[in-house]
Amino acid sequence: MKRPVLILGWIPRIVITVARSLHSYGVQVDVADFTARSPIRSRAVQRFLRLPRPDVNPAEFASQLRSLITANGYDMLIPCDDQALATMLEHYEDFNALLHVACPPPHILRNVLSKSCSLDAARSSGIRVPKTVLVTNSAQLRDLAASIPFPWILKPAEKEKHEEETKSRLVKTASELEQAFPEPAEFISPLLLQEYCEGSGVGIEMLIHNGECYGAFQHRRLKELPYTGGYAVTALAEQLDPALFQSSLALLRTLNWEGVAMVEFKVNQLTGEPVFMEINGRYWGTLSLPVISGMNFPLYHWQLAHGEMPYVPANYAVGTKWRWTVGYVARLHQLFIHAWHSSAAREAFVLTLRQLPADFGFSMRDSLFKVTDPIPAIRELFLALNFLAWTDLKKLSARVKSGNLFV
Repeated sequence: MKRPVLILGWIPRIVITVARSLHSYGVQVDVADFTARSPIRSRAVQRFLRLPRPDVNPAEFASQLRSLITANGYDMLIPCDDQALATMLEHYEDFNALLHVACPPPHILRNVLSKSCSLDAARSSGIRVPKTVLVTNSAQLRDLAASIPFPWILKPAEKEKHEEETKSRLVKTASELEQAFPEPAEFISPLLLQEYCEGSGVGIEMLIHNGECYGAFQHRRLKELPYTGGYAVTALAEQLDPALFQSSLALLRTLNWEGVAMVEFKVNQLTGEPVFMEINGRYWGTLSLPVISGMNFPLYHWQLAHGEMPYVPANYAVGTKWRWTVGYVARLHQLFIHAWHSSAAREAFVLTLRQLPADFGFSMRDSLFKVTDPIPAIRELFLALNFLAWTDLKKLSARVKSGNLFV
């Protein structure tokens, strides 16, 4: 009998993909979350459980999770987002005594959750990294404008401090900087200021066990949210680039990494030169793309943790196209709003409209929709449309009240 697994996370396109992979192998999967987000529902998920927030009440969080593990007999805990990983910094030893925790111990994990540490490790491994400065207040940004040319990327320095929506921000000009920070402000969590690197986002995904790679995959982002650069909305499975693979493997070995990870690069389309961006030390947002393409990372991960030798194919379906539908809708909505004031947004909006038939054609695979388990995709889309409509209505109401309807 296979003992049940507990997934800790809230992002449907990640959590449900992991659950489906394990469920298809006969493993019962429960999901626990400590955010205020909507419950995860799927035929692959036996139960959804709510936990106290670890940043508000860490003792109660640990106590309730420990009780769940003991009462339900889980033998594996899988953190599926950065906030879930961050809880392991404080509670790893407690939980690791009860079951297999699917991430490295804190002294290794901390180097990936800190983007500064990841950049240092990449730099020491001979991988090119963007020029980067750690900033703690907005006054530093104004001083740096003379030494680092625009455009900039601003992003949180510590992953665990932020949820997925606050990944990065593009600042193109000094006037945009002034608009973003009109008054001096201290940053509660430090930011990284990075030079903007032209190119496509490329992810190298791996499963590492005892220093050996048991599966690798490469994808390229085609469209992103926000449209200026961020999370993959559409993506393409690519042939593994030997140089990127070797660089990524060397970096993860330098960090003594164990488990799954995605090493992210920007690759210049003209020169082919890669620049390291960051490491995701857990399952990534495009996880269903490798699974659809024949590289079932969650299953291989579970098998290795349970002493089974996985059968990992030598090849996967290169050319498979993937779409995160809710992200696509949110991106289209964002472009429509920004197109009123930005020529770049108008151009991207028109191009997206032209590409709609192809992006929703039969060759494009959905991140969540499955005929045998349609509810997760339908539910996520319904909640997203409801949220966008509600926020638009509030903004419109505020403009009507202020008399600035057409500004």
